[in-house]
Amino acid sequence: MWETLFGINKIDNNSLKAVTVSGTPLLVANLNGSIYVTDLYCTHEQTDLSEGFIEKCNVICPAHFASFNIKTGHVVSGPEDESSPIGNLKSYPTKIEKGMVMVELP
Repeated sequence: MWETLFGINKIDNNSLKAVTVSGTPLLVANLNGSIYVTDLYCTHEQTDLSEGFIEKCNVICPAHFASFNIKTGHVVSGPEDESSPIGNLKSYPTKIEKGMVMVELP
């Protein structure tokens, strides 16, 4: 089901934004003008990734610097000084319709 998040003008280029839709916390990323949506929380210690930063096409967790590909949600690198693997973020289909950012939730 497609859900409307907000107007495209509400997220700056190369920035992150946290939203909750239908009880699902989401991370919205504007990467060079393209919008991507993943789970909001890092799979390591449930840190809010909207407080992190973008490096190339990755979101970096502010707590322990785990890195996830913004486009796919896949883990790029785990937390600093940790050898145990962490899970990928779930990635959601997005679209822009009439200037509104939309996400498809299951």
